[in-house]
Parts: sequence; structure tokens; C-alpha cells
Amino acid sequence: MTRRIRSLLFLLVCMVCVCQARTPMRQWLVAMPDSVLPLLTKTNRLDFIDFFDYHMDAVVTNRMDGKSHLDTLTADYLLINYTRSCDVAMKLLPVNDSTDVLCMVTTVKAAVPDSRVAFFDEAWRPVAVERHFVAPQMGDFRTAERTDSANAAWNKMDVFFKTYHLAIDAPMLTCRLGTPDFLSRDDRSTVAPYLVTDSLVYSWTDGCFVRK
Repeated sequence: MTRRIRSLLFLLVCMVCVCQARTPMRQWLVAMPDSVLPLLTKTNRLDFIDFFDYHMDAVVTNRMDGKSHLDTLTADYLLINYTRSCDVAMKLLPVNDSTDVLCMVTTVKAAVPDSRVAFFDEAWRPVAVERHFVAPQMGDFRTAERTDSANAAWNKMDVFFKTYHLAIDAPMLTCRLGTPDFLSRDDRSTVAPYLVTDSLVYSWTDGCFVRK
């Protein structure tokens, strides 16, 4: 094999590798439109990365003169303490060999925390959640018993609070039911026998979160 052919093959391999390389989370953070996290400017996001790289406390003053904190940053995950009452976690998930989708979990830390899930493509365009995740319903946390007493107890569960958690080191999502924390102690005791207490666990499979 001539040197010229070997050089051409080497260049071809390099081009393929570059094309298939995934965009790391820090680049997503820099490219994020201000509309996604309106309290953070692009300068805030760049400061996050600089502080984190220099092993400093990654805290910035946001647009409302409050403090936002980059808690965790890896190649495919980040966690931002957005405000005192809101956390935002993001995870990059593969759709195919070269394309990722970003899953964002926003958790409002009120008296009973509650989360929502959103997805974005690589241009930060919103993607319909249903394409990648069938969200659980409160009934998914109910046992199979359907007696009159079970039905009467379950009627107390009239508001659906749930918290989602994205795993740092695995393509997994868990969902915990928070509604019982909203009930009185007596009502929690009444409902408890009919509750599935374990979190629901979803693994990323073929471009979707699938419940285990």
C-alpha cells in the first residue's frame, strides 16, 4: 500500500470519527437559548464552566440577582441548583449512532416537590415528550386491590405530585410518588395499604424511556 493511499485512508477514518463524535454537555450548555433557563445569561453559563474547570464553587449571580449553582457536570449530565426552590437536571441520551436528545427534568421544591420532563434536539428545539417517554399516571402507584375500602381510600389521592430523578452515570430515570406527603397523617395511614411504595424505574432503550 502506497504512502498516499495510507494517508487518504487515515484522513477518511479521522473524518468519520469527527462526524460520529457526540457533542459534550458543556457545549450544549453554552449553545442553550436564553429561553430555556431565562434567569441565566450566556456569560453565566460560560462562568459555570470556567469555575467548574478550575475546581471553584460554580456559583453565579443570575438575572434576578439570586444565586444559581452548577452542582455537577460530566460529558453527558449536569445538575443546576437554578434557584433556592428549583433544580434542573439534564442528561444526553443516544437516539442513534451519532445523534443525542437532551432530557431535562425541572423540579420545583415546594412543600411537596414536583417535577416535569422535557426533551430537546441538538438544535435546542423542543421535542414532544411522548416521542421518548410515556409519563406515569398516579394509578401506576396503586396496588391491584379494588375493594370498596380501597376505592374510598384512593379517592383521597386527588392531586398528582411526583419527582423524577435522572441517573448521573446511567441512562435511567426514576419516578417517586409525592402525593402521600400532601395528605394528612390520618389520610396517609388510610391510603398506605394500597400504595406501591417503590419508585418506578425507566431505562433508555431504542430511543425511549421504557419502564422496567
